Amino acid sequence: MDIVRCFVNKSQKDWDEYLPQLASAIRSSDNRMTGMTPNKMMLGREVNMPIDLVFRPPTEESDECEEAYVSRLIEEIRQAHEIARQKLKTSQEYMKRDYDIKMRKNEYVPGDLVYIIDTASVKGRSKKLDPPWKGPGIIVEKITSYVYRVKLEKSVFVINHDRMKKCNDRNIPAWLKRAQNQLRDGENILVDNGDIYCICRKGDQGAFMIQCDLCDDWYHGTCVNVTPEVAETFATYHCPKCQTPNDI
Repeated sequence: MDIVRCFVNKSQKDWDEYLPQLASAIRSSDNRMTGMTPNKMMLGREVNMPIDLVFRPPTEESDECEEAYVSRLIEEIRQAHEIARQKLKTSQEYMKRDYDIKMRKNEYVPGDLVYIIDTASVKGRSKKLDPPWKGPGIIVEKITSYVYRVKLEKSVFVINHDRMKKCNDRNIPAWLKRAQNQLRDGENILVDNGDIYCICRKGDQGAFMIQCDLCDDWYHGTCVNVTPEVAETFATYHCPKCQTPNDI
C-alpha cells in the first residue's frame, strides 16, 4: 500500500483511480527478494508494457508449435520458482543479519526525539493509507534494555525499541523543546497539566498534597509549608486564601 499512499489525496477518496497502472508497474518490476517480476513467476514470461510497444524492435514470428510452447512455458515457470526459493532463503539470512545488527544499535537516552509506529485506526479512514509513524515524541525513561517510555504531546506510551525511529527533523515543535529543557533540569514532564492545583498552578507531581476543608482545593505541601507530620496534627486545614486572622 506504500505506492498507493504516494498518489492518494488528503481525503483518501481517489485511492482506486490509479490501481490498474500501479498494479501493472508492480507486476513488471523485479522483486528484491526473488530477483524476478511477478509476471515471470506467474506466467513464465514477461508481458509487453506500453514502453515496450514504443521502443522495443519488432521480433520475428516463431514457428514453435503449441505443444512445444506449453512445455517450454512450464519449464520456465518451474525454473523461476526454483530460483525464487533459493533467493528467498538467501534474503531471509540477510534480513536476519540486518535485524540483529539493528537490535544492537537502536539505543536511546532520555531526551532523544523519536517517531513511533502508529497502530491505531480511526473510523472513516483507511489505516493502510495513513502515515505509518506518529510523533515526534520524546524519550522520558529507559525501562529496560529494549523498552522505553515515550511522551507524545497528549499521550504517553511504553514501547519496544524496534517500533521507534530517531527524529531528525529540522523544525521541532515548541512543546518538545520545553520538554527537553525540563528533562535537563530534572523536572517531571509526565505531570498531567490538565488538572492544576495550588497557588503555584501546577499539576500533581507525586509529592505530598493537602486539601482545604473550606474550598476543597488541593495544595502542594511545599508551597504552603505543611509537612505530612504537621498535617496529622490539624483537625481542619484552611488554605492561605481561606484563612482568617483567627487561623494565623
